[in-house]
Amino acid sequence: MPGDDVAFDPLNEDELAGLGLEPATLPVLPLGDEPTRTTAPYLFPTERYRGEWRRHVIRLVRGLCLIAVYTGLLITLAVQRIKPEYTTLVVTLIAVGALLLAAHRAAHWWFSRFVLTNRRLMLIEGVLTRRVAMMPLLRVTDMSYFQTPAGRVLDFGDFHVESAGWRSPLRRIADLPHPNELYLRIVEEMYEPEAVEARLGASVAGAVQEALYGPPLVNYDGWIAVEVSDENGPVSVSPRRRFELHPARTYRVMITIAPYPIRGVSEPLVVTGGVTDDRVRFEVEIDSDQAALRRTAVAVPAWHDRASSTEFTLGPFSEDDALSDSPWLWVRVAQGRRTLQSIELETDLATGDGEHG
Repeated sequence: MPGDDVAFDPLNEDELAGLGLEPATLPVLPLGDEPTRTTAPYLFPTERYRGEWRRHVIRLVRGLCLIAVYTGLLITLAVQRIKPEYTTLVVTLIAVGALLLAAHRAAHWWFSRFVLTNRRLMLIEGVLTRRVAMMPLLRVTDMSYFQTPAGRVLDFGDFHVESAGWRSPLRRIADLPHPNELYLRIVEEMYEPEAVEARLGASVAGAVQEALYGPPLVNYDGWIAVEVSDENGPVSVSPRRRFELHPARTYRVMITIAPYPIRGVSEPLVVTGGVTDDRVRFEVEIDSDQAALRRTAVAVPAWHDRASSTEFTLGPFSEDDALSDSPWLWVRVAQGRRTLQSIELETDLATGDGEHG
C-alpha cells in the first residue's frame, strides 16, 4: 500500500564484496632517497627531500627537431644565396653552431629538475647560468595538470599551479613525466604530510631491518636431509648420528631440501610469518670444529613441489689436516643470513689404510 513502510534487509559483507566496491590502491611514487648534486645545494638542513624529476624526454626531442629544421633551412639558404667561394665556410659555421646549440639543449634538459620537498616546489634550470624558482606548498591554492593525446600515450603532461598573491615561474611547468603519480605525490604532501612521514619512517625501518638481518623470509614447509657416501656407496649413520670417517677416503655429503620426508638424516624445515613466493633461496654450509671439514655456504634454490640438492666433497685428508679423534659436522641451512635449521653429525676417526674389513 502507498505510504506503508517497506523494510529492506541490509547487505552483508559477502554481498558487498561481490559488488566490486573495494577501494582501489592509489598509485603513489616511491619516496626519494637522496638529492642529486644538482639539487642538494638548494635544500636547507631542516627540509625533507621527497624527490626530483627531469622533464620528459619529449621536451628534448622537440628541441632537437626544431634545431635540425632551422639548420636545414639555413644551409639551404646559404647554398642558394651565398657566393660559392664562401658556401663551404658558412655551411660549416652553421653546422658547428647547430651542434653546439643541440649540446646546450641536451645539457639543459639533463641538469634541469623539478623538485618536491615537505615545504616547497622548486624548478632548477640552466647550465651556464642557473635559475632556481620556488613556491611554498602553503601558498598553493589550486593545482591541475593537462595531457594531450600524445601525452597520455607517452605519459607526460603540463602542470598548472595557482597561489594566493604569488606570481612565480612555477605557474606552468611543461612536460613533466608521470603526471598522475606526481600529482598524487604533491597533493599528499600538501594535505596528508603525516602519512608521508609515517611511510618514510616505515621505509627507513624496513631498510635498517634488511641491512641487519637480510631480506624478509620466504615461507616454506618441508624437510632437510643429509646423506653421506664414500667410494663404496652410502655410509651407515647410527641412530645417534655417528659414522666412521677414514682419512684416506673421499666422502660426498648430499644435502637435500624437499617438501616431504626423504631418506637420510632429516629434520623439519619450516618457515612461517614471512612472504609467499614460488621459489625459496636457501644457503647451505658445513661447519665443524675441524678446519679441514668446513665448507663455505652455497645457494640452493628450493620449490614447494619438488626436491633440490647440493653436494659437498670431504677428504681425503692428509697428516697436515690433524683431525681429532671425534670431529663434529654441523650442516646448516639459512635464509637471508638467518640460520633456520641444523643437523649435527659426529664421526669416529678410523685408523689403518681406510679399506673395509
